[in-house]
Amino acid sequence: MSREVADQLRAAAVPAIVLNDTFRLAPWADMLYAADVMWWVRNEPEALAFEGLKVTAMPNQRFPDLLCLRSTGERGYDPDPACIRTGGNSGYQALHVAIQAGAARILLCGYDMSAGNGGHWFGRHAAPLRNADASSYRRWIARFPDLGGRGADIVNCTPGSALECFPAGDLATELRR
Repeated sequence: MSREVADQLRAAAVPAIVLNDTFRLAPWADMLYAADVMWWVRNEPEALAFEGLKVTAMPNQRFPDLLCLRSTGERGYDPDPACIRTGGNSGYQALHVAIQAGAARILLCGYDMSAGNGGHWFGRHAAPLRNADASSYRRWIARFPDLGGRGADIVNCTPGSALECFPAGDLATELRR
């Protein structure tokens, strides 16, 4: 993920869900999704000032303004918009939400899915947040196919992504379609 990618998405005026620290690149996005309550604690009050919808899957009492989806497991898909299958990571959960919302076409940006650089465009999470290892990424990648074939055309526009279960595409080309 980069400022350039965020700027392309904004110029195309497509609905956008940002994950975790990506709200700093795209404060105009429609939704901020972060699964880990400790991420919200660490990024308060900036994240809470985000103007779009703020969503998590971790029940909490500290942040009553967050929409909290009820986890119904890690694998698969739950069509109930009040529920979510977690896949073990925020990227899976955000894709799950986009499918539930009826997105016909989903462009994945910043889905590197490798343990290098902490697995995120911004590097490793600061303590007390956890950072995943290579085995976690392999496990998570194996779950993503569960979200395919649910009515959305999913294209991975992340160059060099380890997530290969969806067709790869060039972002500029996909935005012109």
